[in-house]
Amino acid sequence: MTRLIALLAIALTPWPLWAQDPGFSPATPAQQPAQLAGRWINAFYFAQPDQLPRPFWQVIKLDADGRAQHSYFSRDPVAEPSTPYTSILSTWQAGLFVDPEVAKGTFAVIRLQPNEQINYDALLNSFQYIRGNFGPQFRRYTLSSDGAQLTLSELVVLEVPGDIVISFPSAARDMVFSRLVDRPSAVEFARWGQIKRGR
Repeated sequence: MTRLIALLAIALTPWPLWAQDPGFSPATPAQQPAQLAGRWINAFYFAQPDQLPRPFWQVIKLDADGRAQHSYFSRDPVAEPSTPYTSILSTWQAGLFVDPEVAKGTFAVIRLQPNEQINYDALLNSFQYIRGNFGPQFRRYTLSSDGAQLTLSELVVLEVPGDIVISFPSAARDMVFSRLVDRPSAVEFARWGQIKRGR
């Protein structure tokens, strides 16, 4: 019985991130690049078979507390309020990935651990929630010197069953995101007294 309790304790002990993700070294809180936090937008074109390409937008929100939300829109969310047709909720952490192909070296990555996907059906005006223990995904990243642009690779999985690290795929496409800055509205911050005095 004692051995069974000991085995259960070992099985339920949370392992550090680097034990779960061979090749990944998470940044310490002091090393975590604070300038990654914020909202980032990217516009892209996508075509269904036998259709012309249409514009779509994706917004990635990285919170300083480690939460992330990746939302896809069929209308420009900056130009008009829009409901995303898909949102993926995750936790995120920056770090370094050591590629098993030595020549590729080490590069900065963002590790994303999805835990929920929300799909919106515009015809039914309803939401579908998919929750689960999804595997970790990684994105290579670079941040511009002024902090206004974030280049992210497509999402990739860098581990196959059996804790075997795979190389970062050379075909992973890079996308450039621009920082979304909320500008205060003159109407929003006006006080009735100020408006009255201005007349």
